[in-house]
Amino acid sequence: MTSNIAIVTDSTAYLPENDLELYGIYVIPLTVNFEDGSMEDGLVDSKEFFKRIDASSKIPFTSQPSVGQFKECYEKLLAEGKEIISLHISAELSGTVQSARTAAEMLDEKKISIVDSEHFSEPLAFLVRAAAEWVHQGVSRDEIVERLEREKRKIQVFFTPDTLEYLRKGGRIGGAQALLGTLLQIKPVLMIKDGYVQVLDKVRTRKKAINRMLQELPQDKKFKLAVVHALAEDEAVLLKEKIANEYPQVEELTLTQLGPVLCIHGGPRLIGIAVWPLDS
Repeated sequence: MTSNIAIVTDSTAYLPENDLELYGIYVIPLTVNFEDGSMEDGLVDSKEFFKRIDASSKIPFTSQPSVGQFKECYEKLLAEGKEIISLHISAELSGTVQSARTAAEMLDEKKISIVDSEHFSEPLAFLVRAAAEWVHQGVSRDEIVERLEREKRKIQVFFTPDTLEYLRKGGRIGGAQALLGTLLQIKPVLMIKDGYVQVLDKVRTRKKAINRMLQELPQDKKFKLAVVHALAEDEAVLLKEKIANEYPQVEELTLTQLGPVLCIHGGPRLIGIAVWPLDS
């Protein structure tokens, strides 16, 4: 059905083009800044991307979209008679939400809802797709926002990086700060909680780290799950197959490669899972 609600998100959801076209989703990109230029965040070849990082004398830094980018997008949609739900990467990890809020304040706040997903990557994509489905079903903007606020609390993210250096240099290390200097002895298992990076556990091997993440999967209800990785495709494929074979309660199972902005902060060989427990 036709709706007057438009969904806006940012590039860290890494939604494929067919999803954007299917749901009519608008994407505002973050930016990766190298010494010799910048590039928009998006779906790219991570192997080539890390080659470019290795060839640089400094790790590139990322920047949020400008207020002007959001304002331009919102103005166009408002002129078309749309209401807007703008759903973005955790405000604890990026200033993207603040840029969106500032743009909304400059226009018509009564017609624009800004939602901090408290997530990124596939969890953000989960919520964006859900919001788009609810729009298609004719759910009101206020009700969709209420559902997003409720459902985002249920989604869990667990991951193990090969190194904490990228998180440290990017300033996104959060509660994992205490682990710096100990990585020769342990493999950290991290999680996102309230928008921050936190420590779930410390184990001795990468295999144990992956198994520790799987211990967090719901045993008594169905769930959606995405395996996410940065330059760890072989491991990610094996993990996806293991979950498909051993967890019959998984209702939807996908594999996603992280894009540039998140690769910079997570580093190569990061692997993780995003889990959305379902009520029915």
